[in-house]
Amino acid sequence: MLTAIKERASGWIAYTLVGFISIPFVLWGINSYFEGASKITVATVNGVEVDETIYQQALSEQRRSLVQMMGRNVDAEIFASEPFKLQVLESLIDTQLQAEYLADRGYRITNEQLSSRIAAFAAFQSEGRFDSARYEMLLQNAGLTVEGFERQQRQQGAVDQLRVGLRETSLVIPAMTDRAVELLMQQRRAQYTILDLQPYRDAVQVDEDAVRDEYENHRDRYVQLPQMQVDFLALSVDALATQAVVTAEAEQAFYNDNTDRFTRPGSRSASHILISLPADASEAAVEKARHRAESLATRGRGGADFAALASEHSDDPGSARRGGDLGIIQPGTMTPEFETVVFVLNKDEISDPVRTEYGWHVIKVTDLRESVISPFAEVRSEITTLLSREWAEGQFMAMAEDFQNMVFEQPGSLEATADLLGLPIERTDWFSRRAGDGIAAYAAVREAAFSDEVRVDQMNSEMIDLDGDLLVAVHFADYRDQRQQDFEEVSAAIADVLAAQAALTAQEAAAKQMIDRLRSGSPWIALTENAGLPVYQLPQDAEDISDPDDQNVGRAVYAAPAPVLGQVGYGGTRLDASRYSVFRVEEVVPGEPSGITAEERAQIKALISARVGEELYTGASRALRSAANVEIFDENL
Repeated sequence: MLTAIKERASGWIAYTLVGFISIPFVLWGINSYFEGASKITVATVNGVEVDETIYQQALSEQRRSLVQMMGRNVDAEIFASEPFKLQVLESLIDTQLQAEYLADRGYRITNEQLSSRIAAFAAFQSEGRFDSARYEMLLQNAGLTVEGFERQQRQQGAVDQLRVGLRETSLVIPAMTDRAVELLMQQRRAQYTILDLQPYRDAVQVDEDAVRDEYENHRDRYVQLPQMQVDFLALSVDALATQAVVTAEAEQAFYNDNTDRFTRPGSRSASHILISLPADASEAAVEKARHRAESLATRGRGGADFAALASEHSDDPGSARRGGDLGIIQPGTMTPEFETVVFVLNKDEISDPVRTEYGWHVIKVTDLRESVISPFAEVRSEITTLLSREWAEGQFMAMAEDFQNMVFEQPGSLEATADLLGLPIERTDWFSRRAGDGIAAYAAVREAAFSDEVRVDQMNSEMIDLDGDLLVAVHFADYRDQRQQDFEEVSAAIADVLAAQAALTAQEAAAKQMIDRLRSGSPWIALTENAGLPVYQLPQDAEDISDPDDQNVGRAVYAAPAPVLGQVGYGGTRLDASRYSVFRVEEVVPGEPSGITAEERAQIKALISARVGEELYTGASRALRSAANVEIFDENL
């Protein structure tokens, strides 16, 4: 059941969760944002200046955060874009307005609350306890003072007080929860078909005049950007691993010492009947539920159909619909109390009632699979790979320092480094600042290549760390300026693009025509069969939707308006660049509020309450901004 809630937790539910975890990146160092004089002002907020120094610090923090999230291949042009700069500045402005609002209304946290808040940061803990020395060291490394960070935490604590207060005072009536359950647990019975692009592509013929017109009317699109070739050295764990020599004795010893690694754990298939209990159930309620579970276990052992008993009596709606079937259970996938019993039962044996945090379970094991140790011959190649990489990682660490030092100390050439480390000097194909192949596919390599140090001064780049186990240094090889491409160079590519555009237009027009005909009363089966289109049934239970196509269509099906009772709905969605789906919604079954547990109902109510509180908080932030006197100096961004 909870899985289903997670699957459906899109839209406003997902927004709520995002709202709770989103904290403005600009909070670091906030104590100095609006203090002191500045030479260049980027904005004023109610007469208070935002100087360039503070703004640039915030830009750096956001850049660092994005690189950590997206990796080194994040497009550096994003950081220079106006939308990115404005986003950073807007966050600074909102933060200042919030600070003023909270201070005026007396929101604050005590010293004890501040201490608890900071001690809860995992980064400041050692062996599960707050470490003051580590705390001060990390703040110093981040360029922060203890006083500044604690002022920031006081402000964020006040913001949290406001959020929690709005959330806890929001009113959620039972009808709201019922409606949410009906939507979250809704099921839709649907079919879909897929229109492939290729038939439309085969039917397209591109006129040569159209290709010429495209070229002449948009010559600026057909420009070859400045390009470079570089020589490079690459020190990689993968390449070193191919040089490793692993003996048969070492392989056998590794196998003998790591038998558990090559053991496929046993698993069991089981079904259960759940008699649920709230966490605060009284002893009488617990005992009553246990007697009910014992009665069901007795009936199952007496020959009653266990699946039928589960369907009728289990309080777990998800498995009850499948006759209590939980599928394959492997060690570590269930609660300890439940799992202990599962792995001692024999096949077809029914357990006594088992108590877990969810209530009482009656368990039946339906299939057994014992643990199997893979033979040495079967895993030998895997062992060779593991030992080779282990050796290579040691070599990599030993060579990395020499690599870094040599490319710096001998900047005029890569040859000395290549000779010392026994690495080949390789040359890239032509690449631009925006794109390249091979090693030039990495944005960090292209950025280094086009730097003045490499392109103009023709010196070695610094060592570039790619993905942690690949080090690269580049040196200038050749350069060519931007130029207008000849028509003959690009005519074939233009023709392909025009053909693809025409095919996409024809495909979507055919899908729209099909949907219009279906809505006008044309039979679904006749249209799909006459066109030779396959028809797929979308799983009705969201928990069973695992196929990527089913998932994509399912999102569109559940986002489509529910058809009028007794009628059928139709729609379409693009699956990918070459496939378009047309779907038929046959029936909509609302979720049943009485079919969820008290715990699940409480979770949904909490989500609604959080969403209402977040809307109030967002509204308050908008009101602050509307009432504020803000001036932004775009020329200084």
